[in-house]
Amino acid sequence: MVAVEVEPTESKKRGFWLTAFLLLMFVANPFTAFTYFSNPEAIIKVYPSLSEGLLYFMGILAVLNVVFAIAIWTWKKVGIYGIYGSMALAFSINLYIGIGIVSSLTGLIGVVIIYFTTKNRWQLFT
Repeated sequence: MVAVEVEPTESKKRGFWLTAFLLLMFVANPFTAFTYFSNPEAIIKVYPSLSEGLLYFMGILAVLNVVFAIAIWTWKKVGIYGIYGSMALAFSINLYIGIGIVSSLTGLIGVVIIYFTTKNRWQLFT
Protein backbone atom coordinates (compact mmCIF):
# COMPACT_ATOMS: atom_id res chain seq x y z
CA MET A 1 0.00 0.00 0.00
CA VAL A 2 1.34 3.41 -0.98
CA ALA A 3 0.83 6.29 1.39
CA VAL A 4 -0.57 9.35 -0.31
CA GLU A 5 0.20 12.65 1.26
CA VAL A 6 -2.75 15.00 1.07
CA GLU A 7 -2.13 18.69 1.34
CA PRO A 8 -4.62 20.56 3.49
CA THR A 9 -7.08 22.52 1.43
CA GLU A 10 -7.05 26.25 1.73
CA SER A 11 -9.49 27.47 4.31
CA LYS A 12 -12.39 29.41 2.88
CA LYS A 13 -12.29 32.80 4.53
CA ARG A 14 -14.48 35.57 3.19
CA GLY A 15 -12.60 38.41 4.74
CA PHE A 16 -14.02 41.40 6.55
CA TRP A 17 -15.12 43.51 3.55
CA LEU A 18 -16.87 40.71 1.66
CA THR A 19 -18.62 39.57 4.84
CA ALA A 20 -19.65 43.14 5.69
CA PHE A 21 -20.96 43.79 2.18
CA LEU A 22 -22.93 40.55 2.08
CA LEU A 23 -24.47 41.30 5.48
CA LEU A 24 -25.44 44.75 4.19
CA MET A 25 -27.06 43.08 1.19
CA PHE A 26 -28.96 40.71 3.50
CA VAL A 27 -30.48 43.76 5.23
CA ALA A 28 -30.79 46.39 2.49
CA ASN A 29 -32.27 44.29 -0.31
CA PRO A 30 -35.24 42.87 1.65
CA PHE A 31 -35.97 46.40 2.91
CA THR A 32 -35.78 47.73 -0.65
CA ALA A 33 -38.05 45.00 -1.99
CA PHE A 34 -40.54 45.56 0.83
CA THR A 35 -40.60 49.29 0.06
CA TYR A 36 -41.10 48.72 -3.67
CA PHE A 37 -43.91 46.21 -3.15
CA SER A 38 -45.68 47.89 -0.24
CA ASN A 39 -45.82 51.49 -1.45
CA PRO A 40 -45.18 51.76 -5.19
CA GLU A 41 -47.23 54.95 -5.52
CA ALA A 42 -44.82 56.95 -3.36
CA ILE A 43 -41.82 55.86 -5.41
CA ILE A 44 -43.59 56.50 -8.71
CA LYS A 45 -44.50 59.96 -7.44
CA VAL A 46 -40.77 60.73 -7.01
CA TYR A 47 -39.84 59.12 -10.36
CA PRO A 48 -42.82 59.67 -12.70
CA SER A 49 -41.14 57.92 -15.65
CA LEU A 50 -41.00 54.73 -13.59
CA SER A 51 -43.92 52.46 -14.41
CA GLU A 52 -45.49 50.23 -11.81
CA GLY A 53 -44.40 47.15 -13.75
CA LEU A 54 -40.80 48.34 -13.87
CA LEU A 55 -40.93 49.12 -10.16
CA TYR A 56 -42.12 45.60 -9.40
CA PHE A 57 -39.34 44.26 -11.63
CA MET A 58 -36.85 46.22 -9.53
CA GLY A 59 -38.43 44.70 -6.42
CA ILE A 60 -37.87 41.26 -7.89
CA LEU A 61 -34.25 42.22 -8.61
CA ALA A 62 -33.86 43.17 -4.94
CA VAL A 63 -35.18 39.75 -3.90
CA LEU A 64 -32.86 38.07 -6.40
CA ASN A 65 -29.95 40.03 -4.95
CA VAL A 66 -30.61 38.30 -1.63
CA VAL A 67 -30.50 34.94 -3.42
CA PHE A 68 -27.27 35.94 -5.17
CA ALA A 69 -25.76 37.12 -1.88
CA ILE A 70 -26.63 33.75 -0.31
CA ALA A 71 -24.95 32.04 -3.27
CA ILE A 72 -21.80 34.12 -2.74
CA TRP A 73 -21.94 33.36 0.98
CA THR A 74 -21.97 29.66 0.11
CA TRP A 75 -19.10 30.06 -2.41
CA LYS A 76 -21.08 29.78 -5.66
CA LYS A 77 -19.86 31.67 -8.74
CA VAL A 78 -23.43 32.01 -9.96
CA GLY A 79 -23.99 34.52 -7.15
CA ILE A 80 -21.21 36.75 -8.41
CA TYR A 81 -22.45 36.60 -11.99
CA GLY A 82 -26.00 37.23 -10.78
CA ILE A 83 -24.96 40.34 -8.84
CA TYR A 84 -23.11 41.65 -11.90
CA GLY A 85 -26.16 41.13 -14.11
CA SER A 86 -28.60 42.50 -11.57
CA MET A 87 -26.60 45.64 -11.00
CA ALA A 88 -26.14 46.17 -14.74
CA LEU A 89 -29.93 45.99 -15.15
CA ALA A 90 -30.47 48.37 -12.25
CA PHE A 91 -27.94 50.78 -13.78
CA SER A 92 -29.83 50.72 -17.10
CA ILE A 93 -33.17 51.23 -15.38
CA ASN A 94 -31.79 54.14 -13.36
CA LEU A 95 -30.64 55.84 -16.56
CA TYR A 96 -33.99 55.13 -18.20
CA ILE A 97 -36.01 56.74 -15.41
CA GLY A 98 -33.81 59.82 -15.43
CA ILE A 99 -31.70 59.43 -12.31
CA GLY A 100 -28.62 60.62 -14.21
CA ILE A 101 -25.27 59.15 -15.05
CA VAL A 102 -23.40 60.13 -11.87
CA SER A 103 -26.07 58.85 -9.50
CA SER A 104 -26.52 55.73 -11.61
CA LEU A 105 -22.80 55.05 -11.50
CA THR A 106 -22.84 55.14 -7.69
CA GLY A 107 -25.16 52.15 -7.89
CA LEU A 108 -22.29 50.22 -9.46
CA ILE A 109 -20.14 50.53 -6.35
CA GLY A 110 -21.46 47.12 -5.31
CA VAL A 111 -20.01 45.57 -8.47
CA VAL A 112 -16.61 47.05 -7.64
CA ILE A 113 -16.81 45.80 -4.05
CA ILE A 114 -17.81 42.29 -5.14
CA TYR A 115 -15.07 42.22 -7.76
CA PHE A 116 -12.25 43.28 -5.45
CA THR A 117 -13.39 41.15 -2.53
CA THR A 118 -13.75 37.97 -4.60
CA LYS A 119 -10.96 38.19 -7.21
CA ASN A 120 -8.27 36.78 -4.89
CA ARG A 121 -10.66 34.06 -3.69
CA TRP A 122 -12.03 33.10 -7.11
CA GLN A 123 -10.52 29.60 -6.91
CA LEU A 124 -12.59 28.94 -3.76
CA PHE A 125 -15.87 29.44 -5.63
CA THR A 126 -17.55 26.54 -7.39
